[in-house]
Amino acid sequence: MRIIATPDYDQMSKKAAGILAAQVILKRSSVLGLATGSTPLGIYRCLIEWHRAGMLDFSQVHSVNLDEYCGLAPDHDQSYAYYMRENLFRHINIDPAHTHIPNGLAEDAEKEGRLYDALIRSLGGADIQLLGIGHTGHIGFNEPADDFPALTHRVALNPKTIEANSRFFASENEVPRYAVTMGIGSIMSAKKILLVASGKDKADILYRSFFGPITPQVPASVLQLHPDVTVVADEAALSVIREKEPEALN
Repeated sequence: MRIIATPDYDQMSKKAAGILAAQVILKRSSVLGLATGSTPLGIYRCLIEWHRAGMLDFSQVHSVNLDEYCGLAPDHDQSYAYYMRENLFRHINIDPAHTHIPNGLAEDAEKEGRLYDALIRSLGGADIQLLGIGHTGHIGFNEPADDFPALTHRVALNPKTIEANSRFFASENEVPRYAVTMGIGSIMSAKKILLVASGKDKADILYRSFFGPITPQVPASVLQLHPDVTVVADEAALSVIREKEPEALN
């Protein structure tokens, strides 16, 4: 594991975007595993800026997203399909047919999971998977549980996750209670993992995820077993690690 400390959110975004950009430059047909939420927004802004400057070509890139809310159509303004279109895809030259997001409207979530995992395998797996981290330690929508779910599946959202995501909706009651998410096995199959975190509210869970025991009660802790993980975080998010494991940041 490599931890890159940055002074603030903007520098975190630029550094993480640089890692993704390098992947695309080195392999034009890269498969990018992408994430949603507030943390990646600065990363996507950097990628758009560099594309418009002629520095990045996404014409051969494929993407696979981590998750989607159940019950939201792709044109719903809080769906992750909509988020990706508005915050990245429509601003770059990626082929829409090369962008893939789980189907939150699928009647058979188990079948949808099998199809999505088969799609990822058919692309050769993600070359790099971008992750945020939730306050519960969730990656994708893999919530604390008794075991690590291997494959893409339907999951009930943790009340803390619903509360955290309510800021994107008119009220907490409108937040979907279920989502389709890549499983831990699906995420771990990526060749590289890039996890980003910002803010003091992520400091404790970031420490527990990478310096605590590996347990499904902290889903992100499984990343300790991945051979190629880079964490890019600002100083606020790294404050507990800096206090308790300062040598990790040297």
